[in-house]
Amino acid sequence: MSFKDDVRCEILDVLPRDICCKKAFLSAVARTRGSIELSRGRLNLAIALEDTERALQIIGLIKDLYPADVELIPDRKKGGASVRMASGFSKQALIELELMRGDESGLEGFIEGVPQDLLRKECCRLAYFKGLMLTSGSVYVPDGGRSGYHFELQFDDELLADDVMELLSDMRINTRMSERGEKRLLYVKDKDEILDILIKLGLSNSALTLKGIIDDRESANDFNRSIICETANYDKTVTASAKQILAIARLKSTEGAFDALSPALKQTADARVQYPEATLSELADILGVSKSCLNHRLRKLVELAEECAGDA
Repeated sequence: MSFKDDVRCEILDVLPRDICCKKAFLSAVARTRGSIELSRGRLNLAIALEDTERALQIIGLIKDLYPADVELIPDRKKGGASVRMASGFSKQALIELELMRGDESGLEGFIEGVPQDLLRKECCRLAYFKGLMLTSGSVYVPDGGRSGYHFELQFDDELLADDVMELLSDMRINTRMSERGEKRLLYVKDKDEILDILIKLGLSNSALTLKGIIDDRESANDFNRSIICETANYDKTVTASAKQILAIARLKSTEGAFDALSPALKQTADARVQYPEATLSELADILGVSKSCLNHRLRKLVELAEECAGDA
């Protein structure tokens, strides 16, 4: 698969867990890939996905929110699949996901732009961004046919594109807008900003791969080269180490975050960066602490880095 496909697949591994975030995520997916089907006076919300795996994941999220029968409809011509909600719950979903206005008596019209009420919390804004990334996002890296780095979100709706651009700006992601036919593109070409986007989305494997590509091409090695340039050969220990180093880098790049750490956490962070290939047991011996104590400290560093990403 291409790097773009790898990024979208990893999003399926970091789907939101809270109810409010699940609604924000599904709202983005339905906004960009949804349609309303009318048959025999009944209304059904349908969402078209590029493959069956994504469709099954969306069905799981829908069933977490609505005790509804959800139909999976394969598209044998295009290779994708559609998800169709039962009529009764389709109306409820359209209102709760802020896609249409209405009440128990009926639907009154479509809501344009991003869902304001659903996105009051930072975690929900991030979940909405993940949904957009799954259905409308692409990340390209240099390869045989491309020389530059490129991130984009593609929309059919100009108002939605404007709203998303403002939403991302509030998240400190600065995009530019261009037109491609009737579509609106929000894009970023700076490799470091694209890396930061992947980190914000919690896509650690994709971030590590991108960092490896950058370092391999430009020798800008902030991490141990053997960790990030041979991702395909990582064992579980090295993969965990790379994720921890990425978290430590996030803390150091966030103003005041690293300085606010306790002396024990600072010592652990410095040791992990200095000994990136050390196993948990080896690093515990170096620091003179128990393995369980070290494991607790490393988890705490990762949690604090995730909080920094959420606050960014």
